[in-house]
Amino acid sequence: MRRTSILGTFAAALTLTSVGCASNQPPDPVPPPDPSVAAERAASLIGPGDVRAHVAFLASDELAGRDTPSPGLEAAAEYIARRFEALGLKPGGDDGGWLQRYPFIRMSFDADRSDLSATGPKGGASLAFGEQWFAMPIGVEEFLVEGPVVYAGPASGAVFDEGARDRIVAVTAGGSLRMEMFSLIQSATAAGASGLLLILHPSLPDEAIPSIAGQVGGLPPQAIPIVGVLRSSAGDLFAVEGLDIDVVAPAEPPADREPELIDLGLDLTIRLAIDREEFQPPNVVAVLEGSDPELRDTYVLYSAHFDHVGIGTPDADGDSIYNGADDDASGTALVLEVARAFSALPEPPRRSVVFLAVSGEEKGLLGARHWATNPTVPIEGIVANVNADMVGRNAPDTLIVIGGEYSSLGDLSSSIAASRPDIGLVLAPDPDPSENAFFRSDHVAFVREGIPAVFFTTWLHDDYHAPSDEVEGIDADKLARVARLAFWVGWEVAQDTVAPSWNAGAWDEVSEILKESPF
Repeated sequence: MRRTSILGTFAAALTLTSVGCASNQPPDPVPPPDPSVAAERAASLIGPGDVRAHVAFLASDELAGRDTPSPGLEAAAEYIARRFEALGLKPGGDDGGWLQRYPFIRMSFDADRSDLSATGPKGGASLAFGEQWFAMPIGVEEFLVEGPVVYAGPASGAVFDEGARDRIVAVTAGGSLRMEMFSLIQSATAAGASGLLLILHPSLPDEAIPSIAGQVGGLPPQAIPIVGVLRSSAGDLFAVEGLDIDVVAPAEPPADREPELIDLGLDLTIRLAIDREEFQPPNVVAVLEGSDPELRDTYVLYSAHFDHVGIGTPDADGDSIYNGADDDASGTALVLEVARAFSALPEPPRRSVVFLAVSGEEKGLLGARHWATNPTVPIEGIVANVNADMVGRNAPDTLIVIGGEYSSLGDLSSSIAASRPDIGLVLAPDPDPSENAFFRSDHVAFVREGIPAVFFTTWLHDDYHAPSDEVEGIDADKLARVARLAFWVGWEVAQDTVAPSWNAGAWDEVSEILKESPF
């Protein structure tokens, strides 16, 4: 026993001596972890199965189209918040929570007390609200205007001069109004018109009117009545004065038509009655704090809207739920998976990252506008916005990058796509600049604050704003690849000490266009 003890003591002494000698030597330097290697692993987590699962829940019939406001919208917000919480992100909403709520007044028209009618030597005509015509909200609960109508020509070249004052101005609309409509409203209001009558293009089906009538209630109230009328129904109004609408207001006016206001000798009555309800719909906000003490107070902002248009006119199969799988459950899924990739990094990027899911986009970018004017992080610290809206359809190898020509984010996106063949995306510019797409999605609210932004989309399709926009139509593999591209764009910005910048002259151009934008 004694010998064993002596040998054991001797062995222990050797061990201690060995350790002691080793401790006197400086350890071999351990190289710092390569952030790009960690980012590769994080990006690889974004796959088709997860993005499809998000879209499947958000676009399920149980959420009833996620209208703003609605119980389905609240369920979607709860889902997004729980996902952010599970990722270990920091709540970025009001009062330390995940949600930021904003005031919303829903104005719905009382169809029984709203009227568009005319009387004349050939009789009278009264149109049914929500079936033959719709109206945009007005700032009072009841409004009546009676008066003469002047025709200003096609919407694309309508004339608004002194002859429009105290008159209801009629224009023929093209196949798509969009931004043009708001320019018309501004021109008519500035000219002192008492109302604006949009004679809708014959390509617009009759069944579209109920859907439009149900959706415009959340838009900002107008100073004068703005009504849209089916072309056939407008013809009935014109007929009471013996006018042939195809003669005095053709759907396709001749190219050589002289721009002028024409007094039609027709009097109209527009009566609007509105019911008002107040709500507080949610945005959902999460933050990943940056790792660099000098840069963590600057932010990369990801955004997408999680609302859609709710329940509307049934299609041929009787489906009345507008599920909005692509518009914009796809963009919301992208934000959720990009957030998961960032949260998987062993060390956050240098800059902080904000993940913002907004509602009210379909009602006029309401949620994004509220967050931009009531930000839950310092707005001056946001250096870039990556916005995703409708990113799960169309050609599997093409992504449209809207606004890439305005800032360094465009070149950055292109260089990343070109250097990463696994993403498998060709980046294409805006296919129809006349639509002014860069000035019609949520990022506009942040662009107004001077923040460079890029808008990812895979563009429109036949299921846009239709009950057929279902999860079955989503290309989950493409959506995952778009999400990986979005991750890399944000990661590069978050790691770079130099913030993105507007291209030469771009901010002046953008500022001028924003002056004409209602958003």
